[in-house]
Amino acid sequence: MVCLHLPDDATLRQKHTEWQSMPLSTPAFLSSGAGTAPSHRGFIQDEHVAVLGHGDAVYDLACRALDAWRMFPAWARVAREEAPRQHPGQVVAMVVRILGLWWINPCRVVSRCDGADSHGFIYGTLPDHAECGEEMFLIRRHPDGRVEYVIQAFSHPQHPCAWLGFPLARWWQCRFVKDSQQAMKEVCS
Repeated sequence: MVCLHLPDDATLRQKHTEWQSMPLSTPAFLSSGAGTAPSHRGFIQDEHVAVLGHGDAVYDLACRALDAWRMFPAWARVAREEAPRQHPGQVVAMVVRILGLWWINPCRVVSRCDGADSHGFIYGTLPDHAECGEEMFLIRRHPDGRVEYVIQAFSHPQHPCAWLGFPLARWWQCRFVKDSQQAMKEVCS
């Protein structure tokens, strides 16, 4: 969804209500919350891993930061309902300004991916999102104590401007990853 002006809270609340009933924009065979898609279907797959540090204290800190959406860069506003952590069905929208326009990109959390040494979630895009796909945010602890922040995604442009400006859209995706990794490293340092 594209706006000429920064949407106010009332507008975002109204849209949030509409998004609750929208289906995911990914085809049904992809919306499994698995975090991966067959590459022959036209989706670009990405995986980015950043080491945050070592030990239980870093792992706990990173998990709490993820739950609080602190992985989002300072330039991205996260419009969401308040909850202790992400949960399936929760709708969230990232609001960013690109080339003078405000882009509101809504997603729905489709699953949690928690284990003894992992903590995270997967969300899928809704029809008003500029892209179509899923993204996983995960904190992973290895047996040697190494703690990693993993972003795994598959996507392709959905909005006509994202198709027309594909190189710019990819640049923004890469910028998001870099700035997200930096945000998590700062939290854990």
